[in-house]
Formats: sequence, structure tokens, C-alpha cells
Amino acid sequence: LFKQAMVRELITNTVADFKSHYAELKADQSLSRVFVLFMAGTDPDTGDSWCPDCRNSEPHIEAAVKGLGDDVAFLAVDVGDRPGWKSPDCPFRHLDEAKVTGVPTLFEMKSGRELNGDDCQDGAKVAAFFA
Repeated sequence: LFKQAMVRELITNTVADFKSHYAELKADQSLSRVFVLFMAGTDPDTGDSWCPDCRNSEPHIEAAVKGLGDDVAFLAVDVGDRPGWKSPDCPFRHLDEAKVTGVPTLFEMKSGRELNGDDCQDGAKVAAFFA
């Protein structure tokens, strides 16, 4: 996922790893910006995301991330399978670091700006978010 970017990329699927990466990235003074993407997990039957909005937004996000420099970090967070995400007890719904109510959700750490749902499927809005 998002392989060609010069940006520092991290991928996680556990809350513990997310919190660890988040704290590390927040403390890293060499980074001008840090973006986090909360996305649906992969459907083992299809090999694609179980979330249609995530599938539709992926090309726009991938294109935007490719244009980022090496002073930017991008953390992709796999929130898991559909039943796990839909549960009100899903730990990704109860983070102190970000209020995630749907996937996909893009979050910029320093500004607190978010882009989610349908807006992530709009190439112009995604490009503007990362600009």
C-alpha cells in the first residue's frame, strides 16, 4: 500500500502499535507534518478492503501521498474487519488521539484537521488536504 512515496510510511493494525507510533511521530522534530489514515481491513475472500468508501478513496490518497516529501510521515491504521469495526467496543473508536467515527478518515496530527467518508473519495479534496 502506497509503496513509491518518499514520505516516511508506517502501517499498523493494533491500538498499542498505533499509540506507540503516534507518540514517536509526535515527538519527532524533523517532521513538518504527520498524517494518519484510518482505513478498513482487507476482506480475505477478495483481497480488497471490505469498505467501498475505502476502496474508492485509495487511488486519491495514494496519489497525494506520493507527492509528499521526506519530512512528512504517513501512518496507515487498519481498523480490522467489518464486524470488529462496527462494534461500539472497537478500540479504534475510543482513541484519545483522534475521534474516529467512520472509515476512511484522514487526520493531520498538528492541525487536527480531518477528512472522511465521501470527501476522501474526491480527488480534489484529498489533494487539498495534503497540500
